[in-house]
Amino acid sequence: MRHIDKPDNATKVKLEQEIENGNPTTGDEATRHWRNFNGKTELSRQLLQQQYGLCCYTELNLTDFALELNMGTHIEHEKPKSAFPEQTFDYGNLLLCSLASEDLKHFSGPLQFGGHFKGNSFDAATFVSPHQTNCRDYFIYSSGSGEISPNLALPEDEQQKAQYTIDLLNLNAPFLRAERQQWLEEIEECLEPLIDSGDLQSIELLAETELTPAQRHNPKLNYTCDQLRKFHSAVRAVFGQLGEKVIQQHCPSV
Repeated sequence: MRHIDKPDNATKVKLEQEIENGNPTTGDEATRHWRNFNGKTELSRQLLQQQYGLCCYTELNLTDFALELNMGTHIEHEKPKSAFPEQTFDYGNLLLCSLASEDLKHFSGPLQFGGHFKGNSFDAATFVSPHQTNCRDYFIYSSGSGEISPNLALPEDEQQKAQYTIDLLNLNAPFLRAERQQWLEEIEECLEPLIDSGDLQSIELLAETELTPAQRHNPKLNYTCDQLRKFHSAVRAVFGQLGEKVIQQHCPSV
């Protein structure tokens, strides 16, 4: 999970007008008002750009997800609108997440992940949010299994928050584990001969390719913006201090 920065001066894409018309006060009102909101496409494009093309929870690249599997997205309410109706149109509560509603037939039950799996279950005090600047520090990744786990260097109560979040979002769903495992193994296979030969220049070029954004077009949203490659946080950990150096040189805002 990587931090998603919401600038104070960001355009609110018709959201302020909805708030001026009166925030919903019940779950039913929230569902009805959100269904009728006509700014979803424009908002999705803005969130795609803000999130550098990545799903807010899984870090799947949403353009790859569209091109390779024909899967879409949904606008996620971090705090569910059924329980927090007054935040239905709160820009700080909205994220772009993998899987459109029509995609759920391919990911049913325990195969689902992200916002759809979370549903209406939510404990704000325990949840690790991508809006938190330090959210990346809560998790570690295994290239051998593709699993995401709590960072054992954290205090026990913080580890519990990480595990709660992993379970709530089903971040170890079979599809995600397999995708992470394959991606991390491919990167490590590329790195191994470069490390053995001491080719630091090539390692740095590889880090730049994997960790810095490039312009891509998302066909589902018909929108082009700077995007990162999938599982950015996991790959960032693979490159360690060299990766941090590359990010600071080329894209410090990431």
